[in-house]
Amino acid sequence: MKPFKFTKASIIALEPDPAGGRLEFRDAVVNGLILRVGASGVKSFCISRKRNGKFIRATLGRFPDLSIENARAKALDLLGDVATTGKNPNDVRRIHAMSLVTLTEALETYIDNRAHRLKPVTAKQYRSILGNFSGDWLNQPMANISRDRVEARHKAVTEGAVWFGRDKSLLRAGVGTGSKAQADLWARALRAVYRFAYDHYRDEEGKTLLPDPPTMVLSTKRQWHGTTRKTERIRTNDLGRWLKAVEQVRQESAAVRDDVSVSICDALDMALFTGLRRAEVFGLEWDRVNIGGRYFWIDTTKNGDPLELPITDTLLAIFRRRLRLKNDAQTIVFNGRKGIVKEPRRVIARIVAATVPDANPDGLIPIEFKCHDARRTYGTVAELAGVGSYILKRLMNHRTVRSADVTQGYLHFGADELQEPARKVERAILENAGLVEKVDGMNARLLAALANMSDEDKRRLLFDIASKELVVNNGK
Repeated sequence: MKPFKFTKASIIALEPDPAGGRLEFRDAVVNGLILRVGASGVKSFCISRKRNGKFIRATLGRFPDLSIENARAKALDLLGDVATTGKNPNDVRRIHAMSLVTLTEALETYIDNRAHRLKPVTAKQYRSILGNFSGDWLNQPMANISRDRVEARHKAVTEGAVWFGRDKSLLRAGVGTGSKAQADLWARALRAVYRFAYDHYRDEEGKTLLPDPPTMVLSTKRQWHGTTRKTERIRTNDLGRWLKAVEQVRQESAAVRDDVSVSICDALDMALFTGLRRAEVFGLEWDRVNIGGRYFWIDTTKNGDPLELPITDTLLAIFRRRLRLKNDAQTIVFNGRKGIVKEPRRVIARIVAATVPDANPDGLIPIEFKCHDARRTYGTVAELAGVGSYILKRLMNHRTVRSADVTQGYLHFGADELQEPARKVERAILENAGLVEKVDGMNARLLAALANMSDEDKRRLLFDIASKELVVNNGK
C-alpha cells in the first residue's frame, strides 16, 4: 500500500483484515515508521529498516497510548541510532535490561545454572543469608551495589545492626545478633552471585555489563575477618565421662520409652566412632546398611563422593539395638518422631549436664558439645592411633578423587580394606575412655607375670600356646 500521512482520524478509520491477517501501513512523513493493525484491531507503531542485508524491526508502542507525534520522534531517534551504530534496537533494549538485573534475578539464575552441583540446603542458605542481611537490595539493580555499600553492610552485619529476616523473638537466642562469621558468610554468598552475574551477563560483543565485583573492596582493604577454624573436640581424657553420660541418658530415656532420645544417643555414639557429619549420620537409611556384610555406605555426602565404611564391633552393637527398635514403616536408622531428626540440642544438653558427676570432688566442668565436635575428636584420635593420612582421609571422606596429590589418586579403599584401621581407631577411643585395657598395660602385666613364673611354668605355658596354634593350623 502506498504510504500516507498518519493522522488520528485516518488511523482510527483503519479496519482489521477480514481474513484475520496483519496489515501494515507506512507513514509518508517519517520513512521507516510503520503502523501495524492486528486481527483483533490492536494498532501498534514500529520501525523497520534494512541494514547489512537484514531487516531490523522494533515496536514503539500502541496507538492511541502513543501519539502520532511521539511515535515519529521515537522513530527518528531509533532510526538514527540504527544508521549510526547498525545495532538492532531490540538487542540494545535487551542488553540494557540485562544491565539492570536485580540481585534476586541474578541469585535465581545462579542457583538454576548450578542446580546439578548445588544441594537444596545450600541454595536455601544462599537465599536466607542474602535475604536476612541484604533484603533491601534484593530488588535493586546489581550495578547499584557499590564498594562503599558492601563495606558498610559488612560492618553492619558484624555489629548486628542490620536484619531483614523473621522476627527475632520467634527465633532461637543469638540468631540475627551479628557476628564476624555471619558477616563473612554473607559477603562470600554475595561475592559468588556477583562473580557469576559479572561473567554471565554480556552484550553481543562479549563485553561485561556489570561493574567489577564490589566485594573486592573487602580484600583490598583487608576487611575479611578470616574467622579461625573451630577446634572444639572431646579431649581424650574426657572420652570416658562423655560416653558414660551418653549411656546414662540413653538408659533414662529407654526407661520412660523416649525412643527419639534413645535414637539421638545412638546417633551421637555413631558420630564419635565414625567421624561422620551430622547430616550423614541422621540421614542414614536402612537400605544403606549391610549388617551381614559388616559395611554401610552413604550416597550423598558433603563433597559429593560416595562413602563405604566398615561396621566395627561398636557400630554392630548400635545397629543391632536400632534394629530391635525398628518397625516396618521406618526407613531411617536414627529416626525422629516424623522421619529425620531435625534438632538434637535438647538431648545433647541433657548429656552435657550428665558429664558432671553428682559427687564432684575434682570440680569437673561440663563437656560442651556440638555435633561436629565428634568429627574433630575422631580425626584427632585416628591420627594419634597412627592409621596413616591417606587412610584417615578416606575414613573421614575428605576429597581424594580430584586431589592434586598424584599418589593419592591411585589409592582406593573399600570397607574391607578399612576394617582394620577402623578397629584401630575404635580401640583407641575405648582405651582412652577406660572401657578396655590399653595394650601397653596388658604387656606390662604379662611381663610382670612372666617374671614371677618358674622356668618350668614358662615351658608349660609355651607348650600350651604351641599346641593351640597347631590345632588351629590343622583345622584350617
